Amino acid sequence: MALGVLHCLQRDGLCDEAFIDAYVQGWTELAQDVLQKYTPAYVQDATGVPAAVVEELAAAYGRARAPFIRLGTGLSRYTNGAMTVRLIACLPAAVGAWQHDGGGLMMSTSCSTAFDQSVVTKDEWKKPARRVNMCEIGSALLQTERPIRSLFVYSSNPACTAPDQNQVIAGLSREDLFTVVHERFLTDTARYADIILPATTSLEHDDLYYSYGSYVVGRGKAVIEPLGQCRSNWRVACDLAKAMGIDDPFFHQSEDDLVEALIDSTSSWPVPVDGEALRRGDPVELGLPEQYKLTFGTPSGKIEIRNDRETPAVPDYFPACEEDGDYYFTNGTDPRVLDSSFNERDELTRSRTMVLFMHPDDAARQGFSDGEKVVAWNSRGEALFTLHITDRTAPGQVVSEGLWWIERCPGDRSVNALTSQRLSDKGRGSTFYNVRVNVRKAQQAVLPFGQHKTADKIISDK
Repeated sequence: MALGVLHCLQRDGLCDEAFIDAYVQGWTELAQDVLQKYTPAYVQDATGVPAAVVEELAAAYGRARAPFIRLGTGLSRYTNGAMTVRLIACLPAAVGAWQHDGGGLMMSTSCSTAFDQSVVTKDEWKKPARRVNMCEIGSALLQTERPIRSLFVYSSNPACTAPDQNQVIAGLSREDLFTVVHERFLTDTARYADIILPATTSLEHDDLYYSYGSYVVGRGKAVIEPLGQCRSNWRVACDLAKAMGIDDPFFHQSEDDLVEALIDSTSSWPVPVDGEALRRGDPVELGLPEQYKLTFGTPSGKIEIRNDRETPAVPDYFPACEEDGDYYFTNGTDPRVLDSSFNERDELTRSRTMVLFMHPDDAARQGFSDGEKVVAWNSRGEALFTLHITDRTAPGQVVSEGLWWIERCPGDRSVNALTSQRLSDKGRGSTFYNVRVNVRKAQQAVLPFGQHKTADKIISDK
């Protein structure tokens, strides 16, 4: 799609040649060697998006005064996700959007870079060790060569949020795995713990907060003492260090001390940060240097459409990994939850969770009725849904919304039973949206969570 729009921009003279000459490296190679074949008709055949829509989008984008693209992380969650993002990033370069107020592209403001993370991570203490990608935690827990013997889980719920749920749960179910979960609620992962440590909420500890979508940062102060035996992540780390005989002043600090150190570390931000306002708890907007939008942090100092450090040097389309299955499967957001957070609320039991949206043509072809129970399945697993037939979903695609704890699901697995541990083409990221499934009518009752033979055995044993 991005290549089709770029084709139209170049064909119709809507590119900003002066901006390209001054600030872009590799536009000529892209235009001459890549864009020629990506006509609107080609894009229609490849994507199903009508050629007229490609033309309309290109015209609107190319003629806009200051076009801006808000790029979410979802597009990166494919086996060709990095290339997809790379190609979309060529669009503002082609029309010179960066030179105009309000124009350009943003995925994340990366406000965390305003603070020196080494203040709290102590990189100099790190020793060479095996590192496990969270996207591959399922297969890592099942490795028989150099097996993982112990697992400490904090600020995470991998039994629900990690891909390939059946493998993750099989790994957590190992009798020889010692699992500690530091949590506020009895999550899917906590049900597999040998020890559960109660964690504080954001009301019970000091912290520093930053944004993905703006340049505002803020300090949060505890408003109540930790309840019962609850301890923060930092407090647990300090207690573990003490138990291990590590008597370093670093572990004698409080959360407040760490926040103060991080605020002091903002001196490396290019524009002075109002540290006193942060200390008071006021929201602070990080300043940006003049001409920051035209200052590109590349070796050439330009937008590098041609990047000789990458393969291929000039971006081009390649298809995502294909799977067997009748439907593309996408899991979107639900306003009642944030990832797997807020599933603890009892009122969720009174509303539908696991709903599968399907286009009427597909439902008619398979003889489905609105509201009936269906099973989405592939080679990795299956999940039970309530079907909702709607033309808001494209033919050939099914959509679910929300990430639900298994106890909130009608069956014994949630949507990540369907997702894959494959990694993206760059950055070793997740490929949650690169999934195909089949759908069938539910022929038999599915056991609720807690009665599944594997989970039941492990929960009762542990």
